[in-house]
Amino acid sequence: MISQTNSKNQKNLVFDEKILVKLFISLSLIIFTSIFAQIKYFLPDNPVPITLQTFGVLLMGGILGPRWGLGTSSAYILLGIIGVPVFQGANSGFDYVLGVTGGYIVGFILASFTVGILINKGLTNLTSIWPYIIGTMTIYFSAIIWLSVFDFTWPDDGKMLSQAVYPFLIGDFIKAIFASIITTLIFKSALKKFI
Repeated sequence: MISQTNSKNQKNLVFDEKILVKLFISLSLIIFTSIFAQIKYFLPDNPVPITLQTFGVLLMGGILGPRWGLGTSSAYILLGIIGVPVFQGANSGFDYVLGVTGGYIVGFILASFTVGILINKGLTNLTSIWPYIIGTMTIYFSAIIWLSVFDFTWPDDGKMLSQAVYPFLIGDFIKAIFASIITTLIFKSALKKFI
């Protein structure tokens, strides 16, 4: 009876440690993503900057899995909506999220969830770049739908892909590579037992 109680207590302790570690990683990724969002570069005549923001969003799903990744990316966006300056240029607010970059921002939630699911399905190690590439594609997909539905006078007619997708491909591919490397290293470290 005592051994069963001790075993139950140990399981609860491990469970609590996992939650604490995941909360710490989740909060850290929100902070890092907010910082990454400030590292930006605007292409000529393009209102959507190239940032490191998506790097943080992809890591949310890759490291934390679909549920925690979804929760973390949603919390990040919710913080921005309520006025915390977490988006590029220290922007925030509901109006900003409804603007030209809104489709990309909505895509962050889809991307973190998609990456988490694919990582859980076993796309790790040498194949770990695919969840991040597919996750990035979900951001583009969301942005294209958003920009097609709402009229922001950008992109120009007939230039959806050349203005809203193609300029970001190289940078996002590099971010996907680094995200997959970091995820692989974390999964090979002592942190894996808490994730």
